[in-house]
Amino acid sequence: MAWSDPVASDKYYWHRYSGFYRRHFASLGSVSSILEFGVYKGASIAWLRDLFPDAEIVGLDILPPQPEWPAGSGISYMTADQGDRTAIASILHSLSRRFDLVIDDGSHVPQHQANCLAEVIPYLRSGGMYILEDLHTSHPQHPYYKAHCQPGTPTSLHLLLLLEHLLAIGTSIQPKDSHALCHPGMFSLKDVERLAATITGIDIYHRATLPLRCYACGSCDFDPAALRCHCGVDLDIVGADSISAVLRTT
Repeated sequence: MAWSDPVASDKYYWHRYSGFYRRHFASLGSVSSILEFGVYKGASIAWLRDLFPDAEIVGLDILPPQPEWPAGSGISYMTADQGDRTAIASILHSLSRRFDLVIDDGSHVPQHQANCLAEVIPYLRSGGMYILEDLHTSHPQHPYYKAHCQPGTPTSLHLLLLLEHLLAIGTSIQPKDSHALCHPGMFSLKDVERLAATITGIDIYHRATLPLRCYACGSCDFDPAALRCHCGVDLDIVGADSISAVLRTT
């Protein structure tokens, strides 16, 4: 695979995921089917097409296809709200395929991250990869969590942190923990048990460097003492920002 950076995407200039992706994509092997939640302006879809020219790529977004989105052979788009778990399940069933790679870079709402994670994992091939970007929005300190979750609500972040811990120490999830991770609108007990049984590898990435440029104003003129862009955006070096997870399945 010829490596390129997604220079037009915040994957590159804000989160600085390139090294993260490079390391994991190199171990993925043959890739023929990709799904990405969240198309935005299409920079990530274009990057995936460059990396995997022979793959079928599906972009799923709440918006209908936009004129600036990449087009061409092997690229298709579908429309759904990540908040509608039934719609996500219906689309996955209609596609009738196993995915090699799935990236959730969609709404970042904690409930939506849980919906997609729970529904998509069964559609990953053995050894497939699921990347949950912007997992920090499921952190209790993040404004999205505070806006959408009651205090104490377990999210995808809580679930994946526990599963990574259990994999690291070589033990299985206990019933008390499975029940503690269940919550209406997030994960059912069946979801937790299936994810625990299917996920065999988790790497969690947290950016601890300055971004290359600001996502809000495009500047790279930062205040080094305040760790803010001069436009006022917090660069979040150690806060609840720029956390993503790479999952591997059986």
